[in-house]
Amino acid sequence: MPAAQQPPASPQTPQAPKPSKAASTRAAILGAATELLSEHGVRGVTVEAVAESADVSLGLLYYHFENRQDLIRAALAEALANYAYRRPSTELPPAERLRAALSQHIGVDAEAARQDRVYAEAMRAAAFDPAIRPALAQTLTGWNGGMTRLVTAAVPGLAETHLEAAAEAATALTALVDGLQQRVRSSLLPAERGLELLGLATSAVLAGGASDAD
Repeated sequence: MPAAQQPPASPQTPQAPKPSKAASTRAAILGAATELLSEHGVRGVTVEAVAESADVSLGLLYYHFENRQDLIRAALAEALANYAYRRPSTELPPAERLRAALSQHIGVDAEAARQDRVYAEAMRAAAFDPAIRPALAQTLTGWNGGMTRLVTAAVPGLAETHLEAAAEAATALTALVDGLQQRVRSSLLPAERGLELLGLATSAVLAGGASDAD
């Protein structure tokens, strides 16, 4: 009598490998450093504070990072790699989506403000530390790319008349946001006035683009 056939085993969904303990520790240190950077800036972050916040010993922190500068560089690069903005509702008209996407960086969105504080620290640090510039340039490329798509949607004929016009407009607007953001954060400009100026500049850029596209 033939042996009873066993039902085929159901395929197992492969599970993603768990991060090693060393990788988890490094991630915890970088997370703590990023949070402290957003609260106190580069000058206000010490290795002792990071170790305490990450719940690791100083010896373990120095096992992963050679010194404070190495830690700060890695934390800024990690934060820049994960930099993201809240996408505006697709129900908004294209021009309003562009304004909303830019406006969240003027301090009215809590999560964007936290990210932007670290981004601003990276901008300042990159002026003196070339090692930070590649990560910063990559983040700026991604941000400008997103804004370029929104400018193109708001002024559909712009790219047809001048291939780089939408990208140039997006670069100008993101650079303006960088400056307004710094003034608002330094209390040199009220957030409401910063938003108003951003709205005026965005309207001017879109109006100029529309006339060029005609």
